[in-house]
Amino acid sequence: MEKKTTSLLILFFILFSTHCYATWSIIAVDRKTGEIGIVGASCTFDVSGIASIVPGKGAIVVQAGSNYFARMKAVELMGNDVNIEDILRELKNDKFNPEKQQYGLITLDSKTKPLVYSGSEIKDWNGEQLGGDFAVMGNILPGKQVVLNAYKAYNENRDKPLSERLMLALKAGEEAGGDKRCQTQYARSAFIMVYKPEDGAILKLAIQGIEMGGKPAVALLNEEFEFWRKEEKDKK
Repeated sequence: MEKKTTSLLILFFILFSTHCYATWSIIAVDRKTGEIGIVGASCTFDVSGIASIVPGKGAIVVQAGSNYFARMKAVELMGNDVNIEDILRELKNDKFNPEKQQYGLITLDSKTKPLVYSGSEIKDWNGEQLGGDFAVMGNILPGKQVVLNAYKAYNENRDKPLSERLMLALKAGEEAGGDKRCQTQYARSAFIMVYKPEDGAILKLAIQGIEMGGKPAVALLNEEFEFWRKEEKDKK
């Protein structure tokens, strides 16, 4: 019985304590189409666990310490139409160890702007750049240029669909240096998630577990994304 309990505790720790230090991500909404999207990349094995989309509401990222329970609390509150200022206030509760977290929140509500909170114990370089309908954030980056380039790429491609804007922004962050621990590989894992209200589906593509020194995860994700785009065009 004791062995079984120990095994369960180890499994629980693996599932719910995966930290995603050294990450850059973008959360965004398109208030005309109702789409909600998130992209992210990291030098960790699998970065996709930092993100949640609440269909018809908004998106949440909890990175750096990547506290699972903080993210699930945010999902619950957003699903119940709690405003993001109050959600962020709840996420700053000591039980979520907020000074080790980097939070990003955004909603479809046109009266709100995205919010980002970077805890005091996150390693440099860390920070964010906020737009009216998107936010770029990161930690343990080679410098602020990763965030600034991603922000610029998103803004300069407003004529493109949300999913394309997000991928272009993620690639711009990679080109500016990405995760400094991965050197010229930039990231070992990357993902894109986009909610489309017309069919209620969430597109999710992810690359994970690339060995150190292997192919850049963002470049591999972009290949998957382009294949998906071609398939979507062929359906029309």
